[in-house]
Amino acid sequence: MTNDYQKQQIIKNLKAVRGPLIAWMLMVGCLAAFVLDTMHGSQLSYRIAIARQTRSVAPLFAMFSIGSVMLSIWFSPRLYIHAKWMVVGLPLILTWIYSIVLVNGTPVIYIGTYPVFMVYLIIIYDHPHKIFTCITFVYFLVWGAYTAIVGWMQGLIVLLAFVFVMVFVLYFWRIYYIQLRERQHFEDLYNELKLAYAQVEESAVHAERQRVARELHDTLTQGLAGLVMQLEAANSFMHKGQNDRAKEIVEKAIDIARDALRDSRTTLTDLRSTTEESLPARLQLVAEAIDKNYGLNVTVHADEVPDYSPSQLTEITRIVSEALTNVAKHAQTDQAVIRTFISGNVFKLQVIDYGSGFDNHDRKIKKRTIMG
Repeated sequence: MTNDYQKQQIIKNLKAVRGPLIAWMLMVGCLAAFVLDTMHGSQLSYRIAIARQTRSVAPLFAMFSIGSVMLSIWFSPRLYIHAKWMVVGLPLILTWIYSIVLVNGTPVIYIGTYPVFMVYLIIIYDHPHKIFTCITFVYFLVWGAYTAIVGWMQGLIVLLAFVFVMVFVLYFWRIYYIQLRERQHFEDLYNELKLAYAQVEESAVHAERQRVARELHDTLTQGLAGLVMQLEAANSFMHKGQNDRAKEIVEKAIDIARDALRDSRTTLTDLRSTTEESLPARLQLVAEAIDKNYGLNVTVHADEVPDYSPSQLTEITRIVSEALTNVAKHAQTDQAVIRTFISGNVFKLQVIDYGSGFDNHDRKIKKRTIMG
């Protein structure tokens, strides 16, 4: 899978650089045609039969040569699929052929195509140093042959231009590999973070399962155990003919079953609320559960809510659930309101009931009486 991904990335990169490289080669072709057209004695190789044709043949042949190299650049993704070496090899062979045919255009063609080959080496190979060294060595050999033909003065000028281009390419090659190493470093960090996140998620799932087990043990399991004990006692009294006593125990068992049912609903509502990503949705589930368990009609007005983590939302939901349960049991009312708002960059949540309440003055009097 990794190799396929790398191949797809290389093909994608080859397609991405086609446009800039073709534009670069078009500029090189125009420059080569200009040099061949302006230099006296511009001609094809002495070995070619058409060497004595007019001066206009050389520039046209130079543009044709650069055009074929541009075609090889355009089809580089397909060449890579068939044979990786052809991406660099085909334009390199064409360059050698045309530089032999067009002697006076050799400097422009060689210097112009050198960055193209370096770009391909950077894209295709992970460690292209050996190939880079071989191509550079061949370039210097061709420069030596060219200098022997045209003289050392012109050869020196070409050498300076080639060295400048080579330094320019090496500089950007170094920058590219620095960025490549940094990218690999970030990818490694990302993979480590993914692994850590998976471990944390697994730990959270395990902790949630443990919490569910405790919740069910504290509510449903204990309620059922108490219910079984009461029913067994009622059954025992019925066998003894003490039906009145058995009836009392059955009524207690009904109360235990109702309490267990309410607690189970509350627990299941709590578990359902953890799947919701927003606080209003969780509060609405709690309100529905309280209404079913205690007949308390709860209205939710949750408009302004900050972004909280799932664990924070769970804690807020449990606090509200406990508050509403206390309202249902002690406030002697069937109406309550949940309201959220932000005041002074502080998030506030209110649970409002319409119950009878209590008198603080009476509580103080009772407390003094008890202490006296």
